[in-house]
Amino acid sequence: MDHRTDSPAWLATLLAPVAVEDFLSDYWLKRHLFCRGPADRFSPLLSWDTLNTTLAHHWRETFRFRLALQGRDLDPASYADLDGYTPRIRAKDVTDHLRRGATLSFDAIDELHEPLTQLAESFESFFRGGTKINIYAGWRALHGLDLHRDNQEIFILQLDGRKRWLLYGFSIDGIDRSGLRDSSAPPQGAELDQVLQPGDLLYIPRGCYHVALPMNEPTLHLTLGVKNPRGADLLQWIVARLQPSELAARDLPFLAPAAERLDYAERLRASLVDGLSRDLVEQYFAETGSNLKPRPSFSLPWSATPELVPPGDGFLVGLSTRVRLCDESAAGFCEIHAGSRALRFPRIMQSVAALLLERSPRTFRELVDGNGGGLDAEAVRLLVGLLVKEGLAEIRS
Repeated sequence: MDHRTDSPAWLATLLAPVAVEDFLSDYWLKRHLFCRGPADRFSPLLSWDTLNTTLAHHWRETFRFRLALQGRDLDPASYADLDGYTPRIRAKDVTDHLRRGATLSFDAIDELHEPLTQLAESFESFFRGGTKINIYAGWRALHGLDLHRDNQEIFILQLDGRKRWLLYGFSIDGIDRSGLRDSSAPPQGAELDQVLQPGDLLYIPRGCYHVALPMNEPTLHLTLGVKNPRGADLLQWIVARLQPSELAARDLPFLAPAAERLDYAERLRASLVDGLSRDLVEQYFAETGSNLKPRPSFSLPWSATPELVPPGDGFLVGLSTRVRLCDESAAGFCEIHAGSRALRFPRIMQSVAALLLERSPRTFRELVDGNGGGLDAEAVRLLVGLLVKEGLAEIRS
């Protein structure tokens, strides 16, 4: 299966003028990419006003705030009250640090701002890796974070102002960083030295060393981090498939005769690869849904009632996580897979699930009218309730 044939419009917009297919073939997991874009390209995602409101509404969540200056984190006690009944951010002290050259980062803003929630979910759906979005703001010409490399794929989206980015490849042997520590003077030898302006995008592959410097003006950018599953995740999945077996539960025959030990080893080796396809990567994603955790979804008040869904037929039903229908369901049942979960439902559920997979959300009336006439409203209500109860669907007004 070639997953590159499905190139969503939102990703094409982010990467333009580079085509999605070219990005996946030539850059993804391999080398950096810089894309110049129109100044308003990322404007709908976040503004200074929205950032101000977000910071003001989440002042108790001191763990989201990070102030850094010339490669070191500032003591949180210098801008936050951490003791007592209610931890809180002190806005004046935060601003004073920023005025003196500190960089502000705010963690996981995709949890708090709907346009960024949707963007993170789109990244997770396409790249199949957990995605988190942080916001970074700077004012002076001093760097915040030191020269470093990240343990994930990084996308930089420049929202406002300018910021200078320097990339040094996958090794910094022989790089003199003393000037960076003393005066924010970047080291020589950068593979990329580029000033990002509003609308520009920079992709940095995992393990590539980089540093960013403000330019003595307000600057604001988003950092999207994509945590891809790796070979170790796949190996752990293979072992987990074997764990329920009787052979895996046995004590190791360390004191047994050599022939018995060899027989055990051979049977264990055979059971480890039993049922594995030639394309392990495809099978891993199909059976586990990757290593990302589904984002929480609630359908209150209805999901906590015995009925599970509201009365009437005008409410919306949407999938709350990525699911797939199993093609080889047992007689009388259909299986719906969500990540590593495989849930068995009455076969009549298949038509409802197929409608939601085709387009989500749908009104309840659409599910009743579109299932081919085999299910009346009460049957659909029951089936939707089961999906909601298992956390696969959510009710929206």
